Amino acid sequence: MAAYSQPYWRTLCLVALCAISLNLYADRDDEVDDEMDEVTPEELQMQEIPVDERIFQEKWNEVPYKKSYFTYTDQQIREKWDYLMRGLKVPYPSAAYMQEQFEKYPFMKEGIVDWDGDYQALEARSLRVWRLFFAGDFQQARELGLQLGPIGEIPALFSQLMYAIYLADRQSTKYMMLQDVANRAEDYFDLMAEAAEDPEVAPIVATVKLGYAYAIARIAEESPVPIVVARRYIGKIKNSAEEVVEIMPEQPLAHAFRAGVDAGIMRRVGKFTGRMTYGARTTTVQDSFSEALELAPDIPIVNYEYANALIYMNRKRDLNEAISYLEKAMRIRPEFSMDALDVMYSYKRLQEVRLYALNFRSFRKFEKLRRKYSKKTDRNLTSILSDPLSMDKLNNPEKYVLPERK
Repeated sequence: MAAYSQPYWRTLCLVALCAISLNLYADRDDEVDDEMDEVTPEELQMQEIPVDERIFQEKWNEVPYKKSYFTYTDQQIREKWDYLMRGLKVPYPSAAYMQEQFEKYPFMKEGIVDWDGDYQALEARSLRVWRLFFAGDFQQARELGLQLGPIGEIPALFSQLMYAIYLADRQSTKYMMLQDVANRAEDYFDLMAEAAEDPEVAPIVATVKLGYAYAIARIAEESPVPIVVARRYIGKIKNSAEEVVEIMPEQPLAHAFRAGVDAGIMRRVGKFTGRMTYGARTTTVQDSFSEALELAPDIPIVNYEYANALIYMNRKRDLNEAISYLEKAMRIRPEFSMDALDVMYSYKRLQEVRLYALNFRSFRKFEKLRRKYSKKTDRNLTSILSDPLSMDKLNNPEKYVLPERK
């Protein structure tokens, strides 16, 4: 028999541990799902998703609303900044702010294209990128943001996150875009380490780390457990979530993300294994969401993620409360692209929750069929451009397979 490499045996051990976990977290009214049949040996060996650069060169889908609704002048952006940044708390990119921080942290001015040191001109360019992001012109925001070095990475990568999650047609495209966000954000970790305790720059450090963790989490939440275990997603996500809250305790999205991480762990491995193996606790979920909602009660994603968390932790027991939070998210009036897309997705998620409530006794069976449908069809289930799930889609995924990429 041919000798196997050390990584191969490490993967086998991880899969064995995963199989044990799958049996440990079986609910009394659910069958144990064997998620091994959802993955290939190649997927288990792969630590990162390969990124095909063509996804950035082809034309991206447009947002399903008029961009003029959220297209603001420079003056309007300055006036609305605190509200628009109520979730992330990113500082306004004024000329004075950038000059002060660039002098303290020279890496922040590296990579800026065609810049002669004029900070007023840099502020104008930065505002243009943010204006594109707020309006929902994500492809151009990414392209122009990446020309502004680290200060432009935040609107650029959050544009990419929004597009990947809500507008990409294909799951494979979504995963590649999310992996690219994680890769780019991770490149700054060492450079930003010394700035994490600087209150003037901490919000930027926290937001970059949040973007990294959020991208990985969105991949993990739809991946089979063996892949989640083999790629060590849970540790990466949970550690990052705790770190972001420590760096920026005033950031509502950081608290919501930490809560969502623990709920997501329970979703995948159950409450017992989640608590014993990964330290995921229902009290953390409740406390962190309470903190996020107290800091910013009108952020759609905080409300719909709380709805998800209630379902992940308690299945149908708190279904009515979960639905009420989805409906609350739907009633929030958006003032920029991110909130608008979150509101639209809340409606789509509500249709999924109702589908589950009416047709499934087993939450895990619903989740497995959902993953199977997405993998078989290569359709992005969080895209607001496609119709919600239906029983026909779940039972007959072969009817909805997207054509292969050219």
